[in-house]
Amino acid sequence: MKILNRTKMLIKASVVIAIALAFVLPATALTSETQFVSFNEPKNVLGRGEWTEQASGFASASRGIRYLDAVDNLTAWAVAFDGTGGGAPTTDFTMTTNGGDLWLAGVVLPAGDYGLGNICGLSGTVAYASVFNQAGVQDSACGAYKTINGGSTWTQLGHYPISFCNNVIFWNENEGVVLGDTADGYFEDYYTSNGGTTWTRVPLANYSGVTAQSGEGGWTGVVDVVGDTVLFGTNMGNVFISHDKGHTWFGSYSGASTGGLNAGVNEIAFKDGTHGLAAHDNGATYDLFETSDGGVIWAPVSYSGTCFSTGLSYLPGTANKYVSTGGATSYSGASYSVDGGHSWTSYDSMADVQMLSSDFVAGEIGWAGGFNTDDVTGGMFKHLPSENPKPAFSISIVGGKGFTVTIDNIGDAEATGVTCNITITGGLFIKPKAFSGLKPTLGIGQNFTVVGAPKGIGLGKLKPMPTITINVNCNEGISAAKTVNAKIFFSKVTLQ
Repeated sequence: MKILNRTKMLIKASVVIAIALAFVLPATALTSETQFVSFNEPKNVLGRGEWTEQASGFASASRGIRYLDAVDNLTAWAVAFDGTGGGAPTTDFTMTTNGGDLWLAGVVLPAGDYGLGNICGLSGTVAYASVFNQAGVQDSACGAYKTINGGSTWTQLGHYPISFCNNVIFWNENEGVVLGDTADGYFEDYYTSNGGTTWTRVPLANYSGVTAQSGEGGWTGVVDVVGDTVLFGTNMGNVFISHDKGHTWFGSYSGASTGGLNAGVNEIAFKDGTHGLAAHDNGATYDLFETSDGGVIWAPVSYSGTCFSTGLSYLPGTANKYVSTGGATSYSGASYSVDGGHSWTSYDSMADVQMLSSDFVAGEIGWAGGFNTDDVTGGMFKHLPSENPKPAFSISIVGGKGFTVTIDNIGDAEATGVTCNITITGGLFIKPKAFSGLKPTLGIGQNFTVVGAPKGIGLGKLKPMPTITINVNCNEGISAAKTVNAKIFFSKVTLQ
């Protein structure tokens, strides 16, 4: 089956602090602290629009969702941690095969010193989990595990990686990878083509780009998969990406800080093999970094609104929609972006509700974790598409001989009667100063362009530098605007 976006929660070795998870892992256990520690009873959000509350099924109270994997619109798997105050990892998991009406909880291993890095579901019966030892040495019980009966029993698929089993991903019951920390000077990652009967370590020669540093390691749960592409983030701010199911890897520095509460890349969410976001938890919200070439080049995102710093997901099948979730004090709730993370709108109905890891499938269907009260109360939130979908617009402009404005419908509904009005102010002898365009219908993911051909002189010397103002409206009442400065010399337009 096709594995879509996976979002992740994080664990990191640390001491107890007021708003962090507080368990100690070995030096190789690069798992990061989250900013919530105590359980707060979630609000009743039933009937409030896109999100509805479900029961995660755990008999123990205050189980929080550390990692979530949505398989399809009916099936999802999730990993839990102890949210009573210590934030300790567990081997508890929960899964649903009926859209979340019933979540069934279980354990991969009996209670002890073990935790789950992530979980990867192929169906309602087959899933894989990465197991690590939080107490110290990564013993022979650690590694990848598989279930073929919906989690009733689990079978170990070898003690790999030996350094630390951060994550496991399978594309089908034959092809999979396990991702570890650095060992012998490079990452200890393995792939299998026979269901885990044998594993082959990726050789050093198959890594390119940035070189793994001393002490560098991957975070548990900071992994994403789109088609044959798999990515993971590290505590040094690097992102490693493979387009061939983990056989070869390219690494690059995302720009994420190596300081703060959680060093490096704390979340990854990709739209496809080339476009995606990496996130760093700055202690309140996410710092975002984007790429459009598969991680060769990263750029910081200066966004508006709130991008919460617990979970980050791309919504498969949308033009460019992402959802963030948060469980930190004063930063709890959820928000969405329809322009690839550049502007964020909060879900009013989820204000101050602690929301944890999330994942989505096509149709804007997905789940976000929370904290449960008991086995029949709380712990999970389901997202459904809005009952009143609307269009939304992004505006881009390119200079040259004149300029070209492109309007994209990045929303959830078709727009009608779309108008684009452009005016130019400032400069000397600029003519003409107004341009316009009309598109009777603009479908989801479609765009149209308006070309402007002003002539004159506007260099900002004698008169103010010309300002190009773009306003977009439609019959549905949705609008967008953009303003840029531009030097104009005869017919050449240089954007500033």
